Amino acid sequence: MNRRAAATRPDPDADALVIKDAPTLKALAEPVRLQILMELSESPKTVKEVAATLEMGTTRLYYHFKILEKAGLIRVAGRRMVSGIEERSYRATATSWMAAPESNPALVESGLIDALLEVVRAELELALGAQGDVPLGEPGSAIPVISFTRLALDNDDVAELQRRVEQVMLDFAELGPVPEGKRLYHALFAGYQAPIELRTRNEEASDAPRTDRGARSKEKS
Repeated sequence: MNRRAAATRPDPDADALVIKDAPTLKALAEPVRLQILMELSESPKTVKEVAATLEMGTTRLYYHFKILEKAGLIRVAGRRMVSGIEERSYRATATSWMAAPESNPALVESGLIDALLEVVRAELELALGAQGDVPLGEPGSAIPVISFTRLALDNDDVAELQRRVEQVMLDFAELGPVPEGKRLYHALFAGYQAPIELRTRNEEASDAPRTDRGARSKEKS
């Protein structure tokens, strides 16, 4: 898949870059690179200018700039000669980034799940760093919603849970410019069977072929 085709805007007026492949997501999955993108989304800057703002060494940042440029997340915005050396300024190709809102088995096979979890980790690190005095879980917090729990569900309950999550996403999803008076949040919803349930599921699956083989043996005799 063409890297630049994999990261596309949802419409000409939107400011979000929708990412559809694992390599591009992995380029995002680093707090330093997220900080670089935020700097370059405001205005074009050189590596030295970003290094001064972030108080980091330029050598370290050149490595991250190279990854971001290869992923199509930043581009060269200008060039000039300084003491016989070309100095480049860069700008971000969007002002915000998100994974394509998809839900299907191909996510696991393509590596998108691993990449997405890495991005979530990196973004949470930045949010925790900007937390301030507002407690986690409060409306004014950088992380207003965070929870982990156990759910007892049958198939009908699972379908209802899916419906409710989809409704929340439909009610509050925003791919374009953020409406005035609102803040942009990222949310990851995941429900998965507990390890003890997976063991039972695997045991049942491994028993099935043996039962079939036994039945076929009886038919032949």
